[in-house]
Amino acid sequence: MIDLGKPFSEAYQDVIDALEDRVRNGVEQPARERFTFEGTGRTYDLPDTTYAVTRVTGLRNTQYHVFEPGKDFRFANSRIIWLDSGARPDQGSRFEVEYTYRERPAGLTDFNPGSVVGTLVRTVARQMKLIYDQMDEAYRRAFIDEATGVALDNVVAVLGVTRNPARPARGEVTFYRRRATDTAVDIPKVTTRIADEGGRTFVTTEDGRILDQMDELGTQSDRVLRTANWIAEPIGVWRRGDDPDAIESLVDPGELAVSEEDERTITLPSDAGLEGELLIRYRPKSVTVPIAAVQPGPEGNVNAGAITIMPTPPSGVEGVLNEEPVTGGQSPEPDDLLRERAKHELERKGNATLNAIRFAVLEVDGVEGVEVVDHSMDDTVALGEVRVRYSGGDRGEVARAVEGARAAGILAQLDEIEPVLISGIFYLIPESGAPPTAPGPFLAAVVQAINALAIGAPLSVRRLNALAYNVPGLADVAEAQLEHDRGGEAGQRVTDPLPIGPNELVRPDETHLEAVLVSALKVPQTQDNELDVQLVDADENPIEWENFSIDVAVTLRAYLETAPTQPPERIGSLPKTLDFEGTSTATLEITAQDVDDLEPGPTDSHRLTGVEVELGAAVYPGILGAEGATIDLPDGT
Repeated sequence: MIDLGKPFSEAYQDVIDALEDRVRNGVEQPARERFTFEGTGRTYDLPDTTYAVTRVTGLRNTQYHVFEPGKDFRFANSRIIWLDSGARPDQGSRFEVEYTYRERPAGLTDFNPGSVVGTLVRTVARQMKLIYDQMDEAYRRAFIDEATGVALDNVVAVLGVTRNPARPARGEVTFYRRRATDTAVDIPKVTTRIADEGGRTFVTTEDGRILDQMDELGTQSDRVLRTANWIAEPIGVWRRGDDPDAIESLVDPGELAVSEEDERTITLPSDAGLEGELLIRYRPKSVTVPIAAVQPGPEGNVNAGAITIMPTPPSGVEGVLNEEPVTGGQSPEPDDLLRERAKHELERKGNATLNAIRFAVLEVDGVEGVEVVDHSMDDTVALGEVRVRYSGGDRGEVARAVEGARAAGILAQLDEIEPVLISGIFYLIPESGAPPTAPGPFLAAVVQAINALAIGAPLSVRRLNALAYNVPGLADVAEAQLEHDRGGEAGQRVTDPLPIGPNELVRPDETHLEAVLVSALKVPQTQDNELDVQLVDADENPIEWENFSIDVAVTLRAYLETAPTQPPERIGSLPKTLDFEGTSTATLEITAQDVDDLEPGPTDSHRLTGVEVELGAAVYPGILGAEGATIDLPDGT
């Protein structure tokens, strides 16, 4: 229901109380009486059932007049009494009294919940409440600040504004075989469906075909040629314009080396002497085709390598893979953004305002951001001038847009914004059972947050890190190792916050921005009573930290002196802190004091050599622990 306090809405309890009052005391009915005014000393009687006087009218100084209660007259004991100090009708003229009276009460008195009358009253009150709310809703749907959903669509339609619909995610996938084919393999569009492990479904938007043989032009660089498809077998290389069917290959096919890491790459022999654009003939085993998510919305955005399932595989195709992320899926435009856009559209249709200039520039193709300031916003801008700071787009088109929107006599100065690209890695701490795809939604949220920054707005790394709390499967951000390219110099470390100049705009370098899960603790080496400890990613690559600390729980197991062949027994555990500063490895030392603190003391009955160590992330159970390492404990004192 609509909240209370709206123009046509009444509180449910107020409706109940009003109905009970009418049933208990009688229903109010309107009536009127006419009297001849004969002076202030007389009273004028109304019926005994009169409940209230609503209005008294008559002639005063031969003019129609409405008399005020409490000032001109008072109502008491079902009588009208004129006051000496107030206005009164002309002597001998007639005045009219409009009043309400109560009909005879019904005699019903039990309105308690559960009683027959109480139940009927509450039932009727509920229906009346619903009608009141429907009236209020119908009233509010006519206003842009109150309308929602379809009603808002109808309101903004008068401005020629329509809601942006949901957009499906789009990308490319590679269909492949393990070896070349002797006959072409077709991948039809629309009917070919693929999916990821989460059940998100995609369809091909164009036809694809894995050919038995194909020719392709490419330019070699450092003896390396790259093709559009995976290579099953190279056939030969020719110069551009040569006829491969009439001329032998310039390089023996056996000397064309296909990279194992990237099957689209061929390396030419060092003595080939070939330069410029070349024609390569090869037998492909893959084809890349564009795809779109079946269901529009951000749910279709997935990371590279996520799409591997073919519910209805085309004949001859053995696998599918998206080598790049699938992106671009968006929800329908929410009500608040549609309202704001409609208001701006209304303002844009008029000229001579700052927002009119701003929205005129935003309509120029390629423009990503605009800020328009005058003297009231920035003291450095002279009176009678505005400064238009923009990013992207053709300067000439921007100038024409500003010229068409500025006020006469106002000087507009154009300042092209310098983009500051953010790249780097977010190292994410997972929760227990986190899916490997968890970094994808986080990275999408980071890109969206950075793209939302206005011109001159600083970048807060803490706010970016906090986005992890809204992503299922993520516990925290261990460290954000971010860089920027301000001034054209890439690789500069991002401070928190990163201050941005008035002519700069922060944007993400999506190609070089990634998120990695911290997978496990690892002990690559031990020596005496020390362990080298690393944190590794899902591929067991050690992570190089800038400045990171983590608490670990150390569990020790030792062999009994009297029964060395039995499994080791737990002799205690202790907390330790690993500090990583500019390194991938931290040293954990078990001291003599640590041994003394173990309960019970291990020196009494256990060997202090070959002690097994287990490490666990005390606060983050999603990081897998390390076990199997052995050390020698120092003697306690």
